[in-house]
Amino acid sequence: PRGTRESKVAEGTRVAMADVAALEAEIDRLHAYCERHGLNSRGVSDIVGREFALPVDAEHKATVLQVTTAAQPHMRAFHLAWLGFFSTFFSTFAPAPLMPYIKPALGISKREAAVAGMASVGSTIFFRLVMGLVADTIGARRGMAACLLVTTLPILGMMYVQDATGFIVCRGLIGISLASFVACQAWVSVMFSKPIVGLANATAGGWGNLGGGITNLAMPFVFLAVRDSFAPGDDDAAWRLCFWLPALLHFGTGLATLTGRDLPDGNVDELELSGAKQKSRSDVVLKVGFSNLNGWLLCVLYGMSFGVELTVTNEAATYFFEYHGLSVKLAGALASCFGLMNLFARSLGGIASDWLGKRFGMPGRIWSLWISQALEGVFCCLLGLTTSGMALEEIPASNTAGRCVLLLSVFSIFVQMAEGGTYAIVPQVSRSALGVVSGIVGAGGNLGSVVTTAAFFASSDARTDDSFIKMGLAIVASSCLCALLYWPDEGGALLGPRALGRFNPQLVLPPEGYGGADVIDLSGFAKGAPATARSTVLSTVKLSESVSTASEYESSADAENGDGSKESAAAPAATQPSKLCSAELRSVLSSDAVEQALKGLALSPAELRHEDALDALRLESPGLSTDELRRRAMSAGGATDRSALELV
Repeated sequence: PRGTRESKVAEGTRVAMADVAALEAEIDRLHAYCERHGLNSRGVSDIVGREFALPVDAEHKATVLQVTTAAQPHMRAFHLAWLGFFSTFFSTFAPAPLMPYIKPALGISKREAAVAGMASVGSTIFFRLVMGLVADTIGARRGMAACLLVTTLPILGMMYVQDATGFIVCRGLIGISLASFVACQAWVSVMFSKPIVGLANATAGGWGNLGGGITNLAMPFVFLAVRDSFAPGDDDAAWRLCFWLPALLHFGTGLATLTGRDLPDGNVDELELSGAKQKSRSDVVLKVGFSNLNGWLLCVLYGMSFGVELTVTNEAATYFFEYHGLSVKLAGALASCFGLMNLFARSLGGIASDWLGKRFGMPGRIWSLWISQALEGVFCCLLGLTTSGMALEEIPASNTAGRCVLLLSVFSIFVQMAEGGTYAIVPQVSRSALGVVSGIVGAGGNLGSVVTTAAFFASSDARTDDSFIKMGLAIVASSCLCALLYWPDEGGALLGPRALGRFNPQLVLPPEGYGGADVIDLSGFAKGAPATARSTVLSTVKLSESVSTASEYESSADAENGDGSKESAAAPAATQPSKLCSAELRSVLSSDAVEQALKGLALSPAELRHEDALDALRLESPGLSTDELRRRAMSAGGATDRSALELV
């Protein structure tokens, strides 16, 4: 009877859909496993069809950090970002461990040496602000390349200075290159998704800061090698020739940076020309970026972490040489311990911020920063207290150098963690003006170095250990500014969401519809771009073949005899497993899942049209899961035609 036949078809369809749903769940779990291990198992591509090497979110930002590869675009940008910053850090502080040779050659006083140190970190304050605007308008990649290539010239000029004035000028010009830090952080921020951007930013910044430790460690050995090979007995010629190394590093890295990509889907000018990206407006990003109170608070906080790092990097080698009576080579090696903590410590700050952020939201990130910065100040004080009660001539015989190195290393760990925690928050401040906010905070770091150097170390009669104590107290006090950080929707360290009513720390809002520098409109490319891998068995065959298979199934049902038996019609999908289930699918799914796949393909044309409609909806909303798409379709009354789905 017709009713019996229809009920059997309906029951078969229900069972088949249940099998398909189970298979979809298994495939989703498989994709999740692959993505956690850094595989783009869904085959997601950019807007012109280039498949990403890493798994990405709906905005094509990477969801994992895989440092063992340099694949375009995410990891290429990551490695070029930190390497560019590393090069500028290396060159800016290359003179510091060579000061025992440079000072007598040029007749530099302690006051002039301090001024040169301030010039090296202060000259970049304005240019960090400029770099923020550059990152928001033409892209961080080109800003980084220009910064590296242009500052190669003053590095070479260091070889020809004849007095203290020329030395100060060259150090100031070389220091401009530290604006690359803003490009580094802005570039990484647009490449990685929110759950891991703290780790990515912290690692890139930390490995870049590592240049300070490497230069303290390496330059004394470079000096000895150059003197022995090219200038025997001529210390003056030897230290000058040493600057070929940072000059070559700048030039090579600058050219390499141009091989990267501005954004996951392409370069800024290409995306703006295609219509995928809104053209950035400098007036908007400046007004929005400069009017955010959280950005200015982070600016001060960063001044007491990164600024402190710059100050200590300038002072540490001289401290061990003059106070502990160590050789230039050994003093440089011990001072390098401070910078070498960047290898992992800044990443720890990002990890801690991401971990607490996932559990407690923005208040968790703020507390992570507050605790790290307070402990930074405590260990800075302990470092100074180790020798502050001793006469200068007693310190070398006190055997406290080892204890000071240990305290210096722990102090450095919390310095780097505070830096990582700060830039884990920066991307959450203002997406519309990410580059400008990064520039403001980064400039605060260099300004902090100028202030701490001038306030605690510049005086000719100031003891370095006493200066460490005073600076540590200032760090602890400044960490309390974390209590003032506030986001209306998430609250702050001490305040809950909307605790301040309608107050918004973003004083000037961006125009309605204005997107950030990393916002890409993918909707116009949905039809032209390769479809992402579907979490359904229907992706293993063409839809037309599936419809044909289902039609054969229903025809076989129509051919039933009155007694309920079937004609010997060709069996549906299951009789042709090689056609309907690819070898690739068999290689990653269990045998039970393959069996379910073969059974699940025997769907009615109506159900297949439903899946076809889900495909259309998936292209419009690539960030939604299959279950979410089906739920939305069903909430619209189960409609499967295109017009109804558009209403969803």
